[in-house]
Amino acid sequence: MDQKPAKPFLSVVKGNPTDAEVATLTVLFAGMAAGAADEGPKGPQNQWGRLEDRLQQPLSFSPGSFLNVQYY
Repeated sequence: MDQKPAKPFLSVVKGNPTDAEVATLTVLFAGMAAGAADEGPKGPQNQWGRLEDRLQQPLSFSPGSFLNVQYY
């Protein structure tokens, strides 16, 4: 079987970093990736005060809304 070589986790495009700098970046990115995988839905979301609601136009008054109201 032919196995394709694994895609490198990190590649240096420009510059000449030391081994310690590359190791630091590798640990940092691996930790961030592991932390992102742990996050997920933690229960029902509270939709109160959503940004989308603030961006919508306010509803205008409709004159036909209260047809059964009697005015004295």
